[in-house]
Amino acid sequence: MRIAILGSVVIVLVIIAAIASLYIMGRGAPPPQPGETRAETKATQPTYKSIRCAVIYVTPIDEPWNQAMHEAMTWARDNLGITYSYVERVSEADVERVIRQYIQAGYDIIIPHSWGYHQTTIKVAREYPNVSFAQGSGPTDIEYPRNVLVYDYWIHEAAYLAGVAAGKLTKRNLIGVVAAYPVPDVVRLINAFASGARSVNPSVKIRAIFIESWFDPVKAKEAAKALIASGADVIYGDSYGTDQAVEEAYRSGREVYFFATIIDYSRLAPNTLVASIVWDLRPFIKYLVGLKINGTWISGILNWGIKEGWAKLEWNPSFVNKNHALVAEVERIRRDIVEGRVSVPIMEDWDPKRWG
Repeated sequence: MRIAILGSVVIVLVIIAAIASLYIMGRGAPPPQPGETRAETKATQPTYKSIRCAVIYVTPIDEPWNQAMHEAMTWARDNLGITYSYVERVSEADVERVIRQYIQAGYDIIIPHSWGYHQTTIKVAREYPNVSFAQGSGPTDIEYPRNVLVYDYWIHEAAYLAGVAAGKLTKRNLIGVVAAYPVPDVVRLINAFASGARSVNPSVKIRAIFIESWFDPVKAKEAAKALIASGADVIYGDSYGTDQAVEEAYRSGREVYFFATIIDYSRLAPNTLVASIVWDLRPFIKYLVGLKINGTWISGILNWGIKEGWAKLEWNPSFVNKNHALVAEVERIRRDIVEGRVSVPIMEDWDPKRWG
């Protein structure tokens, strides 16, 4: 009797083991339970659509420096599928609060888009090493945390090309410059522009007015008008307002050529614009998101140029139609820069005597 019962039990156990074996072989192991970890369980790979990116602007979104970033982020949202959020007019005193709010909301990439934010970015980034930061300009001679990448408008190569055109166009050998502040990233472009002009016209002089504001179209317009009145027949401007001054000069019968920076001004100054020194941030934003997706975020200074596609000289089509030879000459120099035959000097100090 015991043998019969024991035999029945053995048979039942064998059947149960066989069924379990078939389940495991045919369907795979059951999923991990809460609190259980398994070596073979992998995290979900991030995608473009899973990336949340926030940008913080110190001035209005309409300011060219901001507009370049905003247009790139909007493009990334519409074409890559990322989530994009922003806040404008955030002071340096308030930026830490805004950064922390975005961190608490779970954003993957935070972009404080102003030089004045860099100390706060460094401070908060050290507290949150898993959050990726892209700091919009900052000192190049300090060490940044491993999760902070620093970018700036390294578009001096395009500025140099614009300067070549300016040196060829001026008849009075006086070029006027309207800019925000005499800080390194601003004067880097002005010096490159002046170098380009001098490379083809050693007699040219540069006269600059700094309006001491990142965004003041009224001051910029008045500065440009003063430079034109002093005899400048070429104006370089990095702020709204300069375009109004040169267009007014054109309507009054004066011949003045205009070069704009950061964004394309062809619709704002159609009669006077020669070319815009454009900062195209679309490839940069795609690059940042790719780093985050692949887990390969880098730190330090990112100094892209024409070759990488974010520095461009965008010609005014109406100017090109009348100046094919000049445009062809400048485009030849652009190819020389890309292929390494021409190196654009980098000068980040402003010395009026250098160009006067």
